[in-house]
Amino acid sequence: MDGQERIIRKLFTEKQCHRCGRPYEAEQVLVLARRSEVWMVMISCQDCEQKDTYVVKFPPQMQGRRRVTSYRLSRPPASTPLPQELEGLQQKRPESLEMPVAPSHPVVADDVLDMHLFLKDFNGDFQRLFAEVE
Repeated sequence: MDGQERIIRKLFTEKQCHRCGRPYEAEQVLVLARRSEVWMVMISCQDCEQKDTYVVKFPPQMQGRRRVTSYRLSRPPASTPLPQELEGLQQKRPESLEMPVAPSHPVVADDVLDMHLFLKDFNGDFQRLFAEVE
């Protein structure tokens, strides 16, 4: 494990699951892809099994310090409570919460083909990709 991966794992131990509020653990971070200063990671909650995908960017070093930026790519399912709805629930222990699981749609052949076509021409430039979204 290199220094950047350690930083990423540390970054996510300071975050909480968007669904149940449980703090993440370093072992729950899975590196999906890496292109020099840009990483794509997936993090899974140990309690509710919510999975989120992030892009983590390390900008060029400036004056010996770096500011790591992470962008959440995945969206919460419709049944996920909003943060203000969680305020009243957080007095309970997260493991005692019973959150309904939103039904998910299976991945079909068209989904795989769409991703294949996207990745075929994708050069790893996440900055440009996100600039197109904004």
